[in-house]
Amino acid sequence: MVSSTAAVDARNYASPAEIVACFQDQRNVLGRLAFLIIGEQATAEQAVVHACEMTLQRNSPFRDWLFKWAKAATIAGAISHRTEVIRICEAAYKDRRCPHAEHLSQGDAEERAVSLDLILKTDTHILIAELDPLCRAILVLRVAMRSSIQDCALRLNVSRPAVLAANCHALMWLQHVKTVEENHDVSHAV
Repeated sequence: MVSSTAAVDARNYASPAEIVACFQDQRNVLGRLAFLIIGEQATAEQAVVHACEMTLQRNSPFRDWLFKWAKAATIAGAISHRTEVIRICEAAYKDRRCPHAEHLSQGDAEERAVSLDLILKTDTHILIAELDPLCRAILVLRVAMRSSIQDCALRLNVSRPAVLAANCHALMWLQHVKTVEENHDVSHAV
């Protein structure tokens, strides 16, 4: 009985080959997410490699959650590379407030998918130039990982009010990008 339960459990977990394949197949997305947080290509690529290595060294994630696990591991690694820089940005949001109640909402799966697609398609140089490391980290956490405001504060070691204000700034930026994209699509359709 124990051996059949162990065999069933083993089938539910990703094998080392599946882990490596996931990180390779999703390398572009994972690298882009890391780059958005880190702002430097070589370090972002190294964060993806390190996330894969750490996943291989620890208990295997569930097969069904493998890509979510790969995103989480990559994002956590990228944040660890920029913790100090992200924390420095906190001071810029000390006296700012977010008047938008909708910014607390996670949005539904479709909205998050559209937002993730948009930030992945946006020219990273523009995104990095227009958003500071705290805003970028929050944007990636909220859109790619569905992190709550409190989770962002804990992961980034930044105050909740600063996260709220930086989230507001990031979402206003994202809304502007969406509007520009929609206007671009409409003008090309005409």
